[in-house]
Amino acid sequence: MPHTANNEKINLCMQNGFIRSCLEKWLDDSKFNESLKNSTRSKETRLAANEEFKMNRLELCCKLYTKAAQFAPYKSIESALAFSNRSAMYLRLKKYQECLKDIDASLNVLENSDIDEKEVHKGQLIMKLLKRKIECLMALKQYESAKTNWENVLELSKNIYKIPLEDQFIKKCNILLDYDKNDSNNVDIAKNIDEMLTEDLIKKTLDKNEITLPFKSSKLQLCYTEAKGRHFVASTKIEYGELLIFENPFAFVLLPEYYSSFCYNCCAPLKYSIPCDNCCTILFCDNKCLQEARNSYHRWECKQGTSIFKCIGIAHLALRLTLETSQGNRNNDQIYNLLTHIDDFKSLELYQYSLTATLLLIYLQKKTDFFEKHPNLVVSSVGNELLHHMTRLVCNGNAISTHLMSDHESGSFTSIIDESQPRIGTAIFPTSSLLNHSCDPNIFSSNILKYVVIKASRDINKGEEITNCYGPNFRRMRLVDRQVSLKEQYHFDCKCSVCMDPQKDYMFFKIIEGLVCFLCHNEISATLSDLDVNDTVYCDFCFKHFRTLDFKRRLLKADKTYNKGIKELEVNNFFKAINVISESLRLYTLVLNQKNSNITKCEDSIAKCFALAGDYENCYMYLERSFSAIEDRFGKNSLEVAYELDKISDVMVNNLDMRKNRNLIQKALKYVRRSMEIFHANLSAWDIPYSESGLANIKHKENLLLQFLEGRF
Repeated sequence: MPHTANNEKINLCMQNGFIRSCLEKWLDDSKFNESLKNSTRSKETRLAANEEFKMNRLELCCKLYTKAAQFAPYKSIESALAFSNRSAMYLRLKKYQECLKDIDASLNVLENSDIDEKEVHKGQLIMKLLKRKIECLMALKQYESAKTNWENVLELSKNIYKIPLEDQFIKKCNILLDYDKNDSNNVDIAKNIDEMLTEDLIKKTLDKNEITLPFKSSKLQLCYTEAKGRHFVASTKIEYGELLIFENPFAFVLLPEYYSSFCYNCCAPLKYSIPCDNCCTILFCDNKCLQEARNSYHRWECKQGTSIFKCIGIAHLALRLTLETSQGNRNNDQIYNLLTHIDDFKSLELYQYSLTATLLLIYLQKKTDFFEKHPNLVVSSVGNELLHHMTRLVCNGNAISTHLMSDHESGSFTSIIDESQPRIGTAIFPTSSLLNHSCDPNIFSSNILKYVVIKASRDINKGEEITNCYGPNFRRMRLVDRQVSLKEQYHFDCKCSVCMDPQKDYMFFKIIEGLVCFLCHNEISATLSDLDVNDTVYCDFCFKHFRTLDFKRRLLKADKTYNKGIKELEVNNFFKAINVISESLRLYTLVLNQKNSNITKCEDSIAKCFALAGDYENCYMYLERSFSAIEDRFGKNSLEVAYELDKISDVMVNNLDMRKNRNLIQKALKYVRRSMEIFHANLSAWDIPYSESGLANIKHKENLLLQFLEGRF
């Protein structure tokens, strides 16, 4: 196969009886039936949730009832019961909007399907749901709707189902009969609900600003050279925080580990979810997303497909991309013009990609009606598309990440010290893919739902190239390691400014990986990385040589002590964890400089212990100690610094003693506003909210601190 033309590789695999039979056997494995609907599993999961309800574990119940709804066949009694039971949990949790949606979902099944009365008394369940609906509407002060439903319940109770109502419930609802919508004192008061971040909201904002996607700043000029290919340069000076690109993906996939927490179609965090009608693996935020997914790509992925695609990594996105390009509904040249580097792959790699492309082609033939719906498509051409898209994605695939900021309203102090930017999906953005790599880029790339947002991370001069980072960043990886990584995946030798200045690389890592002398405790020129390549290190102050083995032994002891402390933290032994991690911090300081990342790691973990123990004063002290090291490592305008400022200000707000100290209040206010500025500069696009709960938390803290200054607390 190494000498076979790339366009013939899939044909050869398809024609090879042994290869084809092996791939078909793998696709037919019964383990992939786990993603099929199953009434028995739905019932078992629902009953397990019922047991959890007895122990008042309402949030866990919601998750289990969601799973029961996923397993339940479409419009089955199990589906109705799962939604009904989940609505009861939402009512207890005072999530009235979610409760109403589940009630309607359950009623839709009960009223439009043939239900076996032996399994459930249909009338009783409908009455229970309608009564629950009235409770929700009254809680939301939507009295007109509540009155209409109450009149319906009275009619059903008396003339249809002959089911008597409880006196207490009748008394509670009879006041609705006196409701007069024309009376100015009886106007429905819809509960004030913040507009959620949805794809509809994004589209509305784009329409309001007359933006057509993909958006590209007028300050970006597309250029071409033999050495760099197509790339962007600044046609005029660009200021820090300017929006450069806002783009929706040509194709994307959600990573399997996030199927239960993000919408499969728009990547919105799931505050409310509905399952697919035909498979039990994925969830959507609403019916609109479900229909969009089904009409465009999910009809070819459903049933066993969602289990199969968990096993094939980026090949899932190659399939999604092929579904788009083979139907010819969009401008495919923007994809075909992206480099594949297919001729740079090693023979074994290309063979593996060819087998995977063949597997997907057989899947489309055997498990879907894709070729029946597209009779004009040539099977071999689709196979070639799959292979070339797979190799194209290795160099052009982009992460979809989310920004999880602390939630002051959650009541959980774990969230105060745990912020993250998890990668939840992979996408291809044709415009953004034109940005070349630099290990010290001048842009910051983030996501709002599945859209990519690219902002200037510093001032960019006229004529300067706009650069992204493909992963290896000089703040996280040594020069030698960066060069190897880029060569292996992207097939080029990086010649960015920081790679062409080894001294800058050395000086940076001397700060974050620095060592100190055993005897005089001054910093030495060696770093942690040098311990792996040298037998001895030298101190320029006391003129002594030390064995690297001695450094390694001391570091190993510190590492073991730290890990022991983390285990204590995991079982909520906070004070024991503080003592053990403090000892590891002492051991680290004997061999590492103050800004070494291991020192920062210890200080952050000790701060977390104090926060969870409710000691915010000591928590604040340790976070302050590590802050300058975080600035030095990640940059003053980095998201890491913004997260740290958000974290410190959370702790300060929770410290009751701070409320009497105007200097500390003003300092906290400064931290809050600086974090807000960094988040806005890096993440914002027009007035689209980039993190609902995070932004709300920051604004809430700012208001609280202003009230502290006014002495209102």
